[in-house]
Amino acid sequence: MFVLLGVLQGLLFTAVLAQRSSTEGFISIDCGSGRNYTDSSDGLMYVADELYTSAGVNRRVSFDTNLTGIMAYYANVRSFPDGARNCYTLRPVKAGSKYRVTGEFRYGNYDGLGRPPSFDLYLGVNLWTTVEPREYNREEIVFVAGGESVQVCLVNTGSGTPFISELDLRPLPNFLYSSLVKYSQAILVREARLNFGATDQIRYPQDAYDRRWFPSNVYARISSSGNVEQKTNNEYMAPPAALQTAVTSSSVNESLKIDAYGNSSDATFVIMYFSELQQLRANQSREFDIYAGDNRVYGPVRPTYLEENVVYTDSPGFPGGLTFSLRPTLKSTLPPLINAMEILVLQQLPLLPTSEAEVEAMVGLKKLYGVSENWEGDPCTPQKFSWQGVGCSLSSSEKYATITTLNLSKSGLSGPMPLFLANLTYLTSLDMSYNNITGEIPSSVWQLPALKFLNLESNNLTGDIPPAILGRSQIGLLELRLKNNPVLCSKSSLCDTTPDTTKKNNKNIIVPVAVAISVSVLLLLVVVTFCTLKIKKAKKKHQDIDANLHTMVQRGDQNSALVKQADIIHTESHIFSPPEILRITNNFQQPIGKGGFGTVYHGRLDNGIQVAVKIVSQLSDQGEKQFRAEAQLLTRVHHKHLVSLFGYCKENLALVYEFVSLGSLSDHLLGESQYSNFLNWGLRLQIALESAQGLDYLHYGCKPPIIHRDVKASNILLNENFEAKLADFGLSRSYTHIDGRAGLSTVVAGTPGYLDPECFQTNRMTEKSDVYSFGVVLLELITGKPAISFNGNRTHISQEVKMKLERGDLHSIVDRRIQGQYDVNSAWKFIEIALACTSYNSEERPIISDVVTQLKECQSLETLSKSLGSAGTDSISTPSPHFFPTMSPSSR
Repeated sequence: MFVLLGVLQGLLFTAVLAQRSSTEGFISIDCGSGRNYTDSSDGLMYVADELYTSAGVNRRVSFDTNLTGIMAYYANVRSFPDGARNCYTLRPVKAGSKYRVTGEFRYGNYDGLGRPPSFDLYLGVNLWTTVEPREYNREEIVFVAGGESVQVCLVNTGSGTPFISELDLRPLPNFLYSSLVKYSQAILVREARLNFGATDQIRYPQDAYDRRWFPSNVYARISSSGNVEQKTNNEYMAPPAALQTAVTSSSVNESLKIDAYGNSSDATFVIMYFSELQQLRANQSREFDIYAGDNRVYGPVRPTYLEENVVYTDSPGFPGGLTFSLRPTLKSTLPPLINAMEILVLQQLPLLPTSEAEVEAMVGLKKLYGVSENWEGDPCTPQKFSWQGVGCSLSSSEKYATITTLNLSKSGLSGPMPLFLANLTYLTSLDMSYNNITGEIPSSVWQLPALKFLNLESNNLTGDIPPAILGRSQIGLLELRLKNNPVLCSKSSLCDTTPDTTKKNNKNIIVPVAVAISVSVLLLLVVVTFCTLKIKKAKKKHQDIDANLHTMVQRGDQNSALVKQADIIHTESHIFSPPEILRITNNFQQPIGKGGFGTVYHGRLDNGIQVAVKIVSQLSDQGEKQFRAEAQLLTRVHHKHLVSLFGYCKENLALVYEFVSLGSLSDHLLGESQYSNFLNWGLRLQIALESAQGLDYLHYGCKPPIIHRDVKASNILLNENFEAKLADFGLSRSYTHIDGRAGLSTVVAGTPGYLDPECFQTNRMTEKSDVYSFGVVLLELITGKPAISFNGNRTHISQEVKMKLERGDLHSIVDRRIQGQYDVNSAWKFIEIALACTSYNSEERPIISDVVTQLKECQSLETLSKSLGSAGTDSISTPSPHFFPTMSPSSR
């Protein structure tokens, strides 16, 4: 279907252009060039590509082509004759922000073969497109960044050597194309962007976002010098210059026909821009309908004089390749017109990248050791391009691919083992044997929680063998190989744990036995001494901090860094040592979950109480921030519907929680729970109410208030009685009134599908942001569906519920597994609450205290229904209008 966006009078063209003509965040790469320069044709700064890729060679195009008269960067290309995959890494980008990337490929017979190649182009780990064997190709995508960098990779498919002429990255405001590109798993591919009636191409600075609008004059041209007024922050905006020209058919009896590019299998979105450029007399009118083929899809359209009007395809779009026609109505005295049009294709990104922390660790290894293998792009994905010596887990149920094995044996490595190895938290096997590795074995190695095999033999390691490594080896949890390191353990007798068989002494059997016994006894003493010293050192450190803290508080020094550090240490929670964490988790034997900052393991305290232990990545800045935030918060908040913190270990960045036995709400709703219990409607109401009460405590029971920032179904845990407990406070922040407004001015954080859309415009999170996320959880509770449906269109749950609600179809909204066993009035009220919470405008959302009150009323209605013996769904009727919150902007 088509939707009309009638734009009211707003800012003048000059004001709009002045506001947005900024090159901040622009990256323009002249591929194959060795210089930086400002191009006179567009005023943009172009840079050499050596900062963005280390692969490939620079080549000049043939002098016969004379391409430099078009654009300066057509004079050269970057060619990639070696390796299957070669990549550009573009940074910095901001996770959760929207960008456009464009690549241009002007062959220019640079290799003298006279045969343009064909090759694949990837955005990160996913196939973007195939570059066709033509003289010129231009490819463009719009996407939401998932991390702090993005890679564009050229892949050799055996049909010629990949090359590129120009590559650019442009930041886009999040409101642009907001109904199409919302999540990091979807990109928008440009098929065409047409400026009807124009004589020249429009780009920067006429288009502040540097989109290319190509002229099209298939019909009679009309134009106006008047400024076409636009509404600001609209998701579909043509540049003002594109609205000053148009085409029209020669007579009122003739239709305008426009072909939409694309394939019939593509989800194609068409955006048409209209503005009346003639001042019509009283007896004149211009009115027309829009047809796709022979089907009327929208109308009538009446363009407004010198104002932008937009008609666009609503979800799920049209098949590509259709012919659209603008047909005048019987009332019209003038033929139809059109000013500009965009044709876009929505494309999914099915493959998962490796986690950013692990990628950084692998890139660090490549730089540190100068690894010569073709380590380009993502280490794990796609699997056919995984790095040599790297083994990965590619489970589709996880958010990221993970590195599980690393074999760098006989790779000519020289230098120390780096600390950033600790980022490889899923590594089970590490082989760095037969190199020239020097220095001590760092703590980052023995802290790898999943490591089962470690081979460091035949290197030049020094220092002592860490007791934790020896301990794990002796009880069979780690296969350890350290022989042929001549200086290792030179100051102790714990040296050769795996002696070379060529040094056997067959004359005396007693001596090796005696040595083995001595080593075992000494090992035990060392381990005990190590643990004792660590505990004494920790206690002394805590006592010193407490004493200094007392002095600072007495003199009013409330902002001291030491006071802030003591926020964690000076609490009622227990402080665990690293050996205690190992014992509690049985050497990290049973992982029970993974999050963005670490892995959670099942554990048991000495008194038999079950716990969950989250180990945060030691070297991740975000991980350490999460650890401190969560420890500081949970040691000062206590509520029956918030998960409890038993203690923490600062050395391991470990948090020890109460164990919540029935897993997360997400596990049950999505059918992945290992438990047989079923969530009926009464339990779902209970879980909703208890979760809201926990959130209400954070917002109004804490001083200062706390914003959770990551409310979602997987962060609501259920105990054996199905009582709900809100968990995972790593992103939570206390907040105060800032600039006269309540809220937290911050980088937007959270999970796609649950994020408050208003935050992308304001960069400010308030308690209403949590309310939005909680509203999504409520919709998941009643529908049993995820926040985003992966049905080819990536429909958000609120959109799906609203569409069904407009038909009054409660049956299709409520989870079929409830089998009609619910009170109709209770369900309608529940949906009303959920949709109010997910209102786009935060001012229209209720506060969480009101949500608690309304959910109690839902429970009362359900209880009353049961007491009266109600049949549940037998009396379903269409709800009255007051049940509907504002569904969408009136212009849609």
